[in-house]
Amino acid sequence: MNNPPKPRDGRSVPQMHKRSLQHDYHGRGIYLITLCTEGRKPLLGRLIGEKPSEAAIEPTALGREVLRCWEQIPVMQRQLAEQKTMRTGLPCERDIILLSRQLMPDHFHGIIFVRKDMDIALGNVIKGFMIGCTKAFNGASPQVCGAQGQRAPLLPLWEKGYHDRLLLHEGQLQNMINYVRDNPRRLLLRRQHRDLFAVQRNVRFWQWSFSAIGQVQLLDAPLTAVHVRRYFNDSQRRDYMNGCILAARRGAVLVSPFISEHEKRVREEAFREGLPYIQLCAGPFSDYHKPPGELMDECSKGNLLLLTLATGAEKTHHITRDECSGLNALAESMARYSTENLTTTTYANQ
Repeated sequence: MNNPPKPRDGRSVPQMHKRSLQHDYHGRGIYLITLCTEGRKPLLGRLIGEKPSEAAIEPTALGREVLRCWEQIPVMQRQLAEQKTMRTGLPCERDIILLSRQLMPDHFHGIIFVRKDMDIALGNVIKGFMIGCTKAFNGASPQVCGAQGQRAPLLPLWEKGYHDRLLLHEGQLQNMINYVRDNPRRLLLRRQHRDLFAVQRNVRFWQWSFSAIGQVQLLDAPLTAVHVRRYFNDSQRRDYMNGCILAARRGAVLVSPFISEHEKRVREEAFREGLPYIQLCAGPFSDYHKPPGELMDECSKGNLLLLTLATGAEKTHHITRDECSGLNALAESMARYSTENLTTTTYANQ
């Protein structure tokens, strides 16, 4: 088992829901930070705009304070570093740049760039931001005093901890910036198509019980599995992939985890032509799970169904080879059952 990195100053690092156990959070890096309000209360703003292209968030007074606290992070950390240098006589520098942010009614996304190693962990930086926001939240509320007239503890604004994602690969930063900025449009799509974006539990198809997001009626159509074998030569691979698209044009629904490069190409062609498909997923869906990237638009059009057999808490993990094989086998079994029982295949959402 990998142990989390030990903080350099000997103090504990504030909790993060999703963190890399092998990354030193004192070091240089670009991070996507996500914080959610306590109980997912829509305290920070409201969605405006009737069309996806017009979607935006109008901040509340508290939301504006959250944005102000975020913008103050580089200044505050620079001042704290200067104070530490004066106090200890040792050089201390905290070089932080804010790259993007998006306020939402019940959560906040921010991309932060730590340009040089710091004497403190990133968690301490974010903790300071969270405390500043919480003070603003309580300052806008009537003070609650105890029996002895003492001030009660601050009411929590944020859920305990936060999510962080370390950006490592070329092109990932722009993708993340696009994702952060696209949040209002995605929220409007979800509100306009609540039935398609709600996580549905116990969706039955033959012997399986799935969690589902998207157009469940796609299970009523004949299914065609997409599984491009490694042993195919170029000609076989091309014929197989063309055959999948041809079947979809004739009314079949493609089903696959779409893991390999060639399977993803089949999905991309289906996307371009507006053909429906079912994607099998390895991990469980939380109640707040959302289709990533372009899948959001496919879901809103009714062209997509995401299915998973997994249960439990949602977590990020790399799919294993056994999971890949299991999902491909599941897709083929579903397609075979669909073909053999075309007139009697039904689904039931219980």
